[in-house]
Amino acid sequence: MARNKVKLQYIENNSARKVTYRKRVEGLMKITKELNILCDVNLCSIVYSPYSRVPVTWPENHDEVKRVLLEYKSRPESEHEQRKLNHEGFLEQSAKKSGEKLERLRMRNVELKMENEMANLVFGKPIIQIPYADIEELVWVIGDRLRTVESLIKAIEESEARNQGAGQDGPSHYQHQP
Repeated sequence: MARNKVKLQYIENNSARKVTYRKRVEGLMKITKELNILCDVNLCSIVYSPYSRVPVTWPENHDEVKRVLLEYKSRPESEHEQRKLNHEGFLEQSAKKSGEKLERLRMRNVELKMENEMANLVFGKPIIQIPYADIEELVWVIGDRLRTVESLIKAIEESEARNQGAGQDGPSHYQHQP
């Protein structure tokens, strides 16, 4: 059965919020336990709730939770700081990744637009109809495609040379003259 996508917003209905809380905490504790078993890592989860005076923990043994926390606190402060990511750092990292993705998409759009222009030229569109601002990008894309074709030709020639050097003389499917 497919689930509907949940909107991440505060649940107004008190009983629905409690049910969601209970189910999510159970899932979190299950995942914590599985991560501990599958990856053999020391970890614990502590969840404080307005619905209970006692926090929900994994492992349920509070001495084991204390042991994991003491092990964490006993590590050098530099090790703690090395792995921390505050809200500002998270947003900066997300913005940087989004910016990089946006730039890749822009470049891909330019390439597709120029490939379309190249196809139009092949089918008879006069070059004078291409906007001057696009000509430089068109030249770049054509040069890029040319370099790709040249590297493929070189790879084929090297492969054929290796095959001929290994005594595998056979008909050449490609003849290239520089």
